[in-house]
Amino acid sequence: MKKGILFLGLVLLGGAAFAQTGVRLNIELHDVQHLVINPDQSTVTLAYHTLADYQNGVESVQKAHLSVFSTSGYEVKVKMANQDFIKLGQAQTEKIPAPLIRVKATATHIGQAVNTASVLSTNKETIISSDSPTLNGLFDVTYTGPGADGLMQYVEKNNTVTFTNDVLYSIETR
Repeated sequence: MKKGILFLGLVLLGGAAFAQTGVRLNIELHDVQHLVINPDQSTVTLAYHTLADYQNGVESVQKAHLSVFSTSGYEVKVKMANQDFIKLGQAQTEKIPAPLIRVKATATHIGQAVNTASVLSTNKETIISSDSPTLNGLFDVTYTGPGADGLMQYVEKNNTVTFTNDVLYSIETR
């Protein structure tokens, strides 16, 4: 009898070991694009200190300024939020028309993307373009302010004057 129960127990365990059931596993891939401005570089200043600055213009190079992740080809575009720059620190708001400020992105790794320079305006302009996806695109950005004495008329005697505007970046599927 004990042998019969042992045999029956082994048959039941053996039968359970061979039972199978399954699930269907799907993998959904969604197009994802992500653009980040280096948080330590949320303010960029083009400072004019010397005669040469006013004559030749100034530039500010922001290393590792933009970080890009995209599962498909993409374009990074840039524009100014407002047509005019607004004077800071005054009760009355003084505005000046936007000077010709250029923005250029440069890939930190060879072969990352095609980069072009653009003049900032309220229209979106492409500064980075790639037909390929990227997991860790990193770009330096150079901001260049005008020379040729283009800003002299806004200088105030014995006073530092600051005008401001916001620069907006976006990433779009190519």
